[in-house]
Amino acid sequence: MSSKHISNLLISLAGRPVGKLATDSMGKIFFEYDAAWLASGFDIAPYTIRFGSGVQAAADNTFGGLHGPFYDSLPDGWGLLLMDRALKQDLGWPVHEITMLDRLAFIGCRAMGALEYQPEIQIDAEPPFDLAQLAANAELVLEGAQGDVVQSLVIHGGSPGGARPKVTVARHDANGTCVSGNAPLRSGFEHWLVKFRGKADPIDAGRIEKAYAAMAELAGLHMPPTTLIETAVNGRNEAYFAVKRFDRDGDVKIHMLSLCGHLHASHRVPSLDYDAVIAATARLTESAVEAQKAFRLMVFNAVAYNRDDHSKNFSYLRTESGWTLSPPYDLTMSYGMSGQHTTAISGSGDPDRKDIERVAHVADIDDASAVIDAVVEATGYWSQLADEFGVTHDQKEEIGDAIERMRAKIGHHPGARIR
Repeated sequence: MSSKHISNLLISLAGRPVGKLATDSMGKIFFEYDAAWLASGFDIAPYTIRFGSGVQAAADNTFGGLHGPFYDSLPDGWGLLLMDRALKQDLGWPVHEITMLDRLAFIGCRAMGALEYQPEIQIDAEPPFDLAQLAANAELVLEGAQGDVVQSLVIHGGSPGGARPKVTVARHDANGTCVSGNAPLRSGFEHWLVKFRGKADPIDAGRIEKAYAAMAELAGLHMPPTTLIETAVNGRNEAYFAVKRFDRDGDVKIHMLSLCGHLHASHRVPSLDYDAVIAATARLTESAVEAQKAFRLMVFNAVAYNRDDHSKNFSYLRTESGWTLSPPYDLTMSYGMSGQHTTAISGSGDPDRKDIERVAHVADIDDASAVIDAVVEATGYWSQLADEFGVTHDQKEEIGDAIERMRAKIGHHPGARIR
């Protein structure tokens, strides 16, 4: 295998060339749309990349000189760890030598969303698929293991974002059987994503996220299908959270753009207020309905104490009918940075009802009070849902106390007990 770094990439979507990425002699990255795509394609990143001819550098250096929508194709945290180790093993590249175009070439056709990159840095033949073994391998990687363990997770992991270990799979609708998601789907299978536990996660992390998904549904958020996958790993019974991928319709890939990539807003440090989230949603989707969905998600994150609400945790999907806010994802209990929301609510990292109402006023949200009250009511079912999905007593109580504090601050009836 060649160890030459990548300096030019062809970007395609649904088999059609979208454009090219290239670096100059100083390593600066430029993008140019394909003329045929400009004539009959769509704007892959409105307000972010100019939909026109000519070469374009990124707006800033937030993503190492890479343009936001292409940075979206790269994993974060866990996925980058696997990528760095694989490139070191296969090509001998130390981390500081790996370029953004190298990373995109390594992702190739395995990115979340619909963009694909060529030439692709090839990896070895796909190892056998075993979900329990992949989970065990994830634990070994977190302990520093190398070799075949890394390879198996790189291949089956695709490019899922976030800090927690995860893999992409094909899951059978009727019987729940999971196989590799890298081959064309067999009859009855759909694309899903399965999350494992990180080293710092509680034993019931998957059960907690499943309870949150159910609670979000009660709160009026339109969630994708979710489930728990139970299996024995290293002598323990584990329950892993799984969610149907909303960037896939069968084997058709759906273009996706994160708020992070859209606004070039860093996901590593607090960089946004929900005013900007809702305004960006309204502008991109041209829909008051989609803006209200973003508002409802903000209220849920506030009341349910999900404070890891950074810019990569909001995304948009592009279909034939235009742009829509993606279904919510990564909804779970999180204390955030120093107990604060990563995305502020009217400037506050620990908001009350007045902060939320100020955002509603600025964003001109209809029936904001009804939305707030509905979310507060839905989060009152935390204890019941935690029991239903097997959350441990200690976690149920700790999370319940945090939610109750926010219900008292944001709801109409301070001190109301959680059911």
